Amino acid sequence: MYVRIVRGQAPPGQVEELARRWQAYWGTQMPQIPGFRHAHFAAGPETNTTVSISVWEQRPDAATMEPLMEQFREQVADISAGPPVFEEYETLADF
Repeated sequence: MYVRIVRGQAPPGQVEELARRWQAYWGTQMPQIPGFRHAHFAAGPETNTTVSISVWEQRPDAATMEPLMEQFREQVADISAGPPVFEEYETLADF
């Protein structure tokens, strides 16, 4: 399995709106991508830092993910405080 982590920053007061848009967009997109298991969106309200964590049976295909990520970035450009940081990990232990 693989874990994909996307870290971002929202302007003050925009974390909940970013979460709403994330749910609306990725809630329809990710379930259609082969290998998707589940995802979470979390935030540190005091710091306006956000993190999206998605779990995959197989590494998500970059050719599929990149255009979707670009579309989402465009949809949240007005409430993002900078470009997101992407990390991807292979799961080595699970319980």
